[in-house]
Amino acid sequence: MTNAESPETESVSDSFPTPGEDLAPPPVQDEPESRPGGLPLYVWVIAAVIVAVPLGWYLGDRAAGLEIMPKLILRALTALAAPLVVLAILSAIVTNEIHGRQGALMMVFYLINTLVAMVIGLTLSNVFQPGRGASLAAPGTVAQAPVTKSVTDLVVELIPRSIGEAFSTNNLAQLVLLTLALGIGLVQIRDAQRARGETSFQPVIDLLTIGFELLMKVLLWVVALVPFAVLGIVASSVGKQEGMSVFRSLIGLILVVVFGLCCQVAWYLLQMAVLARMSPVRFLRNALDVMASTFSTASTAATIPITLGSLARLGVSRRNSQLTACIGTNFNNDGTALYQATAAIFMAQSLGFSLSLGDQVIIMLTTLVASVGAGGIPSGSFVTLPLIFSAVSLPAEKLPILLTVDWLLDRCRTTSNVLGDMTVAVLLDRVWGGDKPVETAPELT
Repeated sequence: MTNAESPETESVSDSFPTPGEDLAPPPVQDEPESRPGGLPLYVWVIAAVIVAVPLGWYLGDRAAGLEIMPKLILRALTALAAPLVVLAILSAIVTNEIHGRQGALMMVFYLINTLVAMVIGLTLSNVFQPGRGASLAAPGTVAQAPVTKSVTDLVVELIPRSIGEAFSTNNLAQLVLLTLALGIGLVQIRDAQRARGETSFQPVIDLLTIGFELLMKVLLWVVALVPFAVLGIVASSVGKQEGMSVFRSLIGLILVVVFGLCCQVAWYLLQMAVLARMSPVRFLRNALDVMASTFSTASTAATIPITLGSLARLGVSRRNSQLTACIGTNFNNDGTALYQATAAIFMAQSLGFSLSLGDQVIIMLTTLVASVGAGGIPSGSFVTLPLIFSAVSLPAEKLPILLTVDWLLDRCRTTSNVLGDMTVAVLLDRVWGGDKPVETAPELT
């Protein structure tokens, strides 16, 4: 789950500022659809695991019939993923104000940090191989390596034969390319009409926002059923005597992801020391409250007011602080990118697949665009994983097994995400400069 992907705390309708207004932290409301019975989703996931283990032992091979639950839920998530990614990106582009070289510089920082995160995740996954020994492949099946595509094929496939093809095949790269083109065009139309004093662009923005909220409501209903997917996949794995090996591998996945996120935080601190000329100790000291809040809520949106206060204490201008905090919720998801790249390699290893360097490059590119599109989506890192898997022909049927540990990794990677937002805010302020005097709060001691 990403900056804003936790469905437990963030209100979708308030995720973006109104065009033309000063950027401000969005209000945070509870989403009852994401809290079945009034309990957080992760509580139900843990309960599903507790029930699934003895149930799988009791049913044995008959537990395989329970796999229908994760299959149905994954089909629903896959169907919703593509339109949600498109609407999330369009909404983020047309409802936020990103101007000129300042916005371009901010995006460059985001891109560099995300690429570093994915390289860290892939490197650690190849070195430690956390999925080795999980044995998720069905007995008697022979693992086949995904078909490796040439650079020429990848470039050609960026352009779909039709818009419908991009949606029907769930080709994430094609969808994001089309969406960015449409979003930039809408922004130009919006700015031109605004300069003439016209407001006919507003119904289009309202339609995008309503469409996003509508799909989000449906997604929250599906997400509320995720514990049944966990129950089915864990029980069937235990029934096939795969359970303990899978859980041992999941512990390895946790260690690899957490270690990778620590390396990513070290990268942020290196940027503070070298580029921003700021003491890493000072940066971390002022970020302690932010880290504690993000880890407890698993939502960057809920932490934005605390983030802005910490950035003020660091001397960052209000405009740059608000810009990076609000835009970062959608476009800066370094921890999510690291997790998704690691999860793809983990699943390939657990299924006995061997991914070439070219396949891993495809994973990087797909994860890059997926992390952008998942920013405003609850459970975004899980919702877009099937799209990443399909890019390298990995089956997604075993994905719910990752949800057994996702509630913990969610908090870790979201904390990394918000530290990435703060890092870019400081870098942007030091390189670009603040545009107004800043009233700084007292330094934390």
